[in-house]
Amino acid sequence: MIYGLKGILVVQNVTDVVLNVNNVFYEVKVTNISEKTIGSEVFLYTYQVIREDDEYLIGFETLREKDLFMQLINVNGVGPKTALGILTATNPDRFFEAVATEDLSYLKKLPGVGPKGASQIILDLKGKLQTDTSKGTNPHEAEVTLALSNLGFKKAEITKVMKKVSLRALSANELLKLALNELRK
Repeated sequence: MIYGLKGILVVQNVTDVVLNVNNVFYEVKVTNISEKTIGSEVFLYTYQVIREDDEYLIGFETLREKDLFMQLINVNGVGPKTALGILTATNPDRFFEAVATEDLSYLKKLPGVGPKGASQIILDLKGKLQTDTSKGTNPHEAEVTLALSNLGFKKAEITKVMKKVSLRALSANELLKLALNELRK
């Protein structure tokens, strides 16, 4: 699995980008990626889709978007292409709000989501998505929490260590290093 790509932006379209990573060119499908300058260095968190007849990478600028994508593809009836369409049509905050308030009409307007799909999304995701990003005092807390989870740490361990370290004004990398040091103790 490819966790992320850091490379030089060669091509940027509405639905995909091409990154030059050490002279290997990766085409990555993207959601609402912010406008970047061709030739600039870009980092994308990625998810690799491998199907019998198709293989592609999906890129996300934030771990929050990737986390939402991962939650969506675990919903019965929502695959990677539908989840990508949803993330392209909305942002995580608005989506979380719609799920929390059970706003079926908003969810039904998203690409690939009908009445049954909207109901299934609410059924599967209500209460699982974090709607309040101000939970911790560090803006990178959600990213670091997801990274620690992906590294195999248990939720209880992560919650305990994040209470200790999230009060500090640190970058995501510094916060992750501090959390890992605490988990080693």
